[in-house]
Amino acid sequence: MRSQIFSATASLKLLFRECTAQANGLIILAVTLFIFIIDLHLPLGVAAGVPYALVIFGSLWISETLFTYLVTALGLLFTVLGFYLSPGITAAPIEIVLINRGLTLLLIISTAIMVTKIKKANIDMSALMTQTLIDPITGYKNRHAFETELDTEILRCKRYHRNLSVAIIDIDHFKIFSDNHDHKYANDAIKRISRDIRANIRTSDLFYRIDMDVFAILFPETDLSEAKEVCEAIRKKVSTKIDKDTENKITISIGIATLGTADSKINLCKRAEDALLISKRNGRNLVSTLPQVVCKDKPLVAAILSRSRSD
Repeated sequence: MRSQIFSATASLKLLFRECTAQANGLIILAVTLFIFIIDLHLPLGVAAGVPYALVIFGSLWISETLFTYLVTALGLLFTVLGFYLSPGITAAPIEIVLINRGLTLLLIISTAIMVTKIKKANIDMSALMTQTLIDPITGYKNRHAFETELDTEILRCKRYHRNLSVAIIDIDHFKIFSDNHDHKYANDAIKRISRDIRANIRTSDLFYRIDMDVFAILFPETDLSEAKEVCEAIRKKVSTKIDKDTENKITISIGIATLGTADSKINLCKRAEDALLISKRNGRNLVSTLPQVVCKDKPLVAAILSRSRSD
């Protein structure tokens, strides 16, 4: 039920954005036509340049560069038509009229170049921001994204009094493993483990690679015992899959903490890291929590099926 509500909300937001963009486009086109009509009643058409330039700047509301080209083409066309159709053309020397129209065309073209460059810069900036949030090896989000989105989740969960659990996952003895194999083989192992983890958590859970051999999961609306059950299933799944090749055996250790009312991001992560340290000290290939919770040993099932809470 909750996922259906979120899906409907997302669809409504997308529809609203599309309708807003279409409305903005229609307004800009209408204003362009209105400027042309006013231009026909001016003696020289001198004032047309600035309004057309403002309309082109207004096309920044529409993300597509093609729309800016359309508005620019209309501005150029209306300026030329205004030269022939304006009744005031005979009221002044033709040289002055030509100069004014030429300056108007130059202003329109210059404005269009500026706006297209701004749009291109925005696209490049968006692409750069996306790249800085994605780990290049696994294709999943990185530490920067983790820290940013953790702040958002903490604020949301505290505002609505929801649970939030954080799991830190460390690959046991990965340095020794990577020293014994080439760089590509180690990266392939990282990719395989990350895919296995991601495949065994829900779409509402957030997954990150925050260091060379360390991952993190945010479990919104999940308490400590539920998060531990999921992580136990993940640990068994990863270990079972890789144990088939005994020479390349890899295990994972996990530490989990749940957000408290007085917790900050630093306190929450520190508690999860301390829980991870407990797993390491107790022999690795373990899931630990702070405070400790005991989960009954269950048969191996996919982690995505191990929670009773609604999605």
